Amino acid sequence: MTHLVRFASPLTAPLSKAVRAGDLLFLSGQTPKNADLTPLRGDIGVQTKNVLDAIEASLAEHGLDMSSVIRATVWLSNIQLMAAFNDVYRSYFEGHLPVRSTVEAKLSQGVDVEIEVTAWSPSEGR
Repeated sequence: MTHLVRFASPLTAPLSKAVRAGDLLFLSGQTPKNADLTPLRGDIGVQTKNVLDAIEASLAEHGLDMSSVIRATVWLSNIQLMAAFNDVYRSYFEGHLPVRSTVEAKLSQGVDVEIEVTAWSPSEGR
């Protein structure tokens, strides 16, 4: 049986920040946040960079980087934002794009993007 390790979230929401299941690390969806954890709204490029920086930091806590990401699920508040989103997104995955699903959805707190990732974290690397 696969050993599960759950990592608590600093937020008050009922969720784990991450869950390790065997050689996979699942991160909870990230939305854009200001330093005081209030929603960051406005330009989609700025929001996307904020979310991907947070994902990069969470991966680093587990000894991983963006090249470890094997799957991403993206929610955009308006599918018309995809081109501007992709401009920023692409720069974080140079040469190692994960598989991805992107959908349009009404997002919490009026933000325009949420991203959830799964990363490969082989046990011999831990």
